[in-house]
This record gives sequence, structure tokens and C-alpha cells, in this order.
Amino acid sequence: MTQPLSNRWVGPLAVLSLALVTLVTPRAQSAFLPVSEIRPGMVGVGRTVYGGDQLDEFRANILGVLKNVLAPGRDLILARLEGGPLATTGVIEGMSGSPVYVDGRLIGAVSYSLGAFSREAIAGITPIAEMLSAIDGQAPRSAVSEFDLTWPTTPDQVFAALGLVVERALVPVRSSFRVSDVVGAPSLADWAPRLRPIGAAMVASGLAPDLDSSLRRALPVGATLHTRAPGLAEAPPQAPTTDTGPPLRPGDPVGISLMRGDMEMGATGTVTYIDGQHVYAFGHPFLNIGPTSMAMTRAHVLTVLPSLDSSMKIASMGSVIGRMTQDRSTGVGGVLGSGPDELGVSLTIESSRAETRHLRFHVLHDQSLTPLFAYVAILNSLITHERQTGASTITAQGSISFDGLGSLTIDDAFAGEQAVSLAAATAMNPIGALAANEFRPTLPRELDLTLQVSENEDVETIERVWLDTTRPTLGGSHILHVMLRRFRGGTNVVSIPVTMPAQATGPVTVLVTDGPTLTALEQRELRPDPPPSLEALFERLQETHAGNRLYVRLLTSTSGKAIAGESLPSLPGSVLAALNADGSVAASSLSRAVVGAWNRRLPRVVRGSRELTVTLRPASPPSRP
Repeated sequence: MTQPLSNRWVGPLAVLSLALVTLVTPRAQSAFLPVSEIRPGMVGVGRTVYGGDQLDEFRANILGVLKNVLAPGRDLILARLEGGPLATTGVIEGMSGSPVYVDGRLIGAVSYSLGAFSREAIAGITPIAEMLSAIDGQAPRSAVSEFDLTWPTTPDQVFAALGLVVERALVPVRSSFRVSDVVGAPSLADWAPRLRPIGAAMVASGLAPDLDSSLRRALPVGATLHTRAPGLAEAPPQAPTTDTGPPLRPGDPVGISLMRGDMEMGATGTVTYIDGQHVYAFGHPFLNIGPTSMAMTRAHVLTVLPSLDSSMKIASMGSVIGRMTQDRSTGVGGVLGSGPDELGVSLTIESSRAETRHLRFHVLHDQSLTPLFAYVAILNSLITHERQTGASTITAQGSISFDGLGSLTIDDAFAGEQAVSLAAATAMNPIGALAANEFRPTLPRELDLTLQVSENEDVETIERVWLDTTRPTLGGSHILHVMLRRFRGGTNVVSIPVTMPAQATGPVTVLVTDGPTLTALEQRELRPDPPPSLEALFERLQETHAGNRLYVRLLTSTSGKAIAGESLPSLPGSVLAALNADGSVAASSLSRAVVGAWNRRLPRVVRGSRELTVTLRPASPPSRP
């Protein structure tokens, strides 16, 4: 019979057990070899994947340590790599993050290469301690990003921003190298300026040739983007609710998804270290945007493409296995498990000449990148399945849902040479405005969009407007007639009931106009102030003027003010004087006020603007019997 332990042994055994646990914890001191103990002549072993699922080893001959390379306190271990294909490929794009061990202790991640057209695989290794401290640290995300766009925007500006994203991924560190101290051979100081970050192995599939060309033109000279054309790409995998693959290992490929689904864009690199559910990779930044939320995916290396300039792993991204939460100067890090929140895009393209197509995308949640990549996904889909040049007409219908705010309805139409780019941006304008708002982070949950495409220009132009009477009255109900001339067709008259204001001093202008003209007028004269709250911004976005509507506004001259986004027309002189004297009240002057508003949806795009000035008469008293 087993005897129970006496109480005098419980305490010492508990202390011993805790000590043993501490010794075998991956983050224990013995698991890492600090930079201070690195010496030239040491031989390390690295791990990476050159193809398939095979984890291969390579030799790392330590040459020395470059001190304060990128910034004070930023060191880089220099090593000559040997083994596998490295003799003919040099350091390979996509192997950034490959762990290197000396005597079984992790020293860091392969992350830099030396020069171009080099005959040896000389690599810089980011110390693991610098990766851990940067990725484990907490700091808020900057409210401003170099990838920000002001919506509405143009395709050229989108391609420029997208090119900047790819440039940052391919060349993630821009700082010049300065060496203040070198441990090892003195000649290492001369090598430092030629060190360059390996860069992520970018993955892009489903890009239309025209979009691919536009993106390449936006890249800096010397930058390369490896893409797979539509129809030649593997079907982008959809993320399962649970991942059933083998456990992730240091040295395995890993992906970061910017967009996935029927079009795919992201990057692959290598896992450096795993601590429980926490993953550390790359050894250099991806986009260097700090706190982030991107899908972490499995990646599959197909082969290595040798190149005299820069060899790379050809890889594809797989199922979602977690989320990347940090993108820092010394690496990226995330957590295994469920994927991040993303924008789900359901796109239907109904064409007058082909069968209906249903497409699905998942776009990362990011205040700058969400509208950018959602726009690219829709634009690319239109270019792929419809013509890019030539006049066309596109009707857009759908909705955008936001947590805590509700849904915005999309009902718009575009015609002409720019119809494709305008239709692609129809949902991005409100998404971009809400993503960049000054109140709190707001990103959409779902975008459901149907685009009906016709290769004809279906437009009506406002030609003439008139009332059913020459003697309109104060408070009177009248019929406004609008003559529209169809492109290469006849005319059509639309009749709209309008009610005149009960009080008006001076003439009233009847404005009949299209959506873009009314939007410009409101921004200039009628509602010049920004909304005072997120809810007010959302409400204003719900009132966005569409291209397939005829707008009627009754305008009067006024001496009013716009305060907190609200128009206050026809204010008494005493109130105006008080507002002008009070500097604490932010108020904009109004020259005209809206005293009546109507709109009529039409089956095609409306263009043009006409004004009718009337003087209202008092209503005649009812006649006595």
C-alpha cells in the first residue's frame, strides 16, 4: 500500500517542480543565446522549407555582430549560409524568419541579405530578444497611415497606394544603415550599407492583366511582384471554421492575408519561434504598421525560383490558423486560433452579354487598407469579366452593414468612360469616410453588392423645367415638369408635385439637378460643416446623392449659420450678431437655405442642372358665396 507523502516533503517538492517547469519553459533563459555571447566562428543550424512540407536544415557560419545597425540598440548577426539550394540561390525571399540555433539555443531569424548578385549567401539575423521585445510590447495604432486615401478617389491614386503597400512589403525597412561598432572582422563595417531586408514573398492571384500592369507601373524601379494570372491560379482556399492540419513548427512557412477568396493578396514568410499559442515570424516588418489584425494562414511552398538578383520561394496561402496582431520593425507576431474580424464582400455581376457571376472575398480590417483592397477586389472583378474601356452603364444595388450603426443602402448608377472605376468606388466612399472618422474606429462587417452591367450608355440630360402655373403662391401645391432628353433618343417629361414655402422674403429658386452637382453645392454653401458625431456622419452618408436620381430643391437667400453640421437659415439680426461676437461657437455663414426638397428615382443615369426663379404671391382668400 502506497503511503501518503508527509507534509515536510510537500514544500520542497513543490519548489523543485516549479524550478523544473521554469527550466523547460520555451521562454526560459536557456532557450535563447543572447547577442553578448555570439562569437565569430560559431556554427549554427537553421531550419526552413524549400518545397512541400519537408523541414530542411542549413548551416550558418557566424561571421560577427553588427552593432546599432538600424537604430541605437538594434543589432544584427551576420552569417554565411550553406546547404540545400543556397549555393546557387543565395538568400531566398520567403525564408525571412527562418530560425537559427547555436548549440540548440535560438539566436534569431534570418531576415537580411547582403547586396545584389552576390556569389555567397551572406545573411543578417535579427536577434530573437529584439523580436520578442518589439512584438510583445503594447502601443496604440497610429490614427494616420501613409496608406490613407481620401474618398472619393481616383484609380491612379488607388494604384499608387497599392504600389506603396507592395513596396513596403518588398522593402520593409527604409532606414539607412549606420555602424558604430562591429564585433568580429573589421571589414564587416563595409558590408553594412549593402545589407537589405529580404522582404516578404508576395502572393497575388486573380489579378487582371490591366490591373497587374497598373500596379507594376506604380512600383518603384527595381521592385518585382510575382503574380499568377486569372485562370492559371490555384483556387484560393476558403478558411474552414477549424484548422485540422499538423501543429505549426519553427521553420514552417506562414502567410499573412490582406485579401482572400476569389482574389488573393498577401505575403508568406517563415516562423521563427512559437511560445504556446503565440507565433513570431519574419524577423523584419511586413508593412510596419504596429498593432494590426490580419489573418494568419498556413502556407505551402511549391518550389524555389533561383535568380541572380533575388531568388524567392513560390508559395500559396492556405487555411486561416489565427491572426497576426503586431507588425513591428523586428518581426511580425500573432496568436494561433480563430481568425480576425474581416470585411466579407459578396459581389454579383449581372451582364447584358454573359452569365451572372457570384464572387466572394474576405478583406482585412484596417482603417486605411480595408477600403483600398475592397476597391481593388471589385475593380479587378469588373475588369476581369467586363470590358475596361468604352462607354457603359452600371447600376449598383446592395448594402453595407456596420456593428452598432446599422446598414447603409446602395442604389446608384454610373455611365460613360469612367463607369467601371466609379461603380467600384460606390461602396468605398462611405466605408472610407467611416474608417477614417475622428470619433471611434468603425469598419464594416459585410458588403453585399450587385452590379448590373450594360455596354450601352444609358443617360438622360435635364433639358428644361417649368411649373404648371405662372403665378405660384405661398404655401401652394404645384406640379413641376422636367423635360429629359435621352442619349441618342427622344425626350421624356417627369412631373413632380412640390409645395412652396408658406413664408418667403424675396424670390425662390427652383433647382433641378443631378446628384454630383447637388453634392458639390451642399459642400460649398448649404452644409459646409462636418458632422458633429459618428451618428450624424452615418446619417449624412445615408443621404448620399445617387447618379440615378432627379433632385429638386427650393432655395432662398438667407442670412443664416451652419452650427454642428445643422443649417439654421433666416436667423434674426440679433442672433446673428451674438453668434458673430461669440468666438467659442464654430459657425459657418450660409448664403442660401433649403426650404423644400424632393427626389425621383429614374431607371437610368441623370445629368445636368437647371434653375427656375419664381416670386411667390399670397394665396387668394376663398371667395364668399
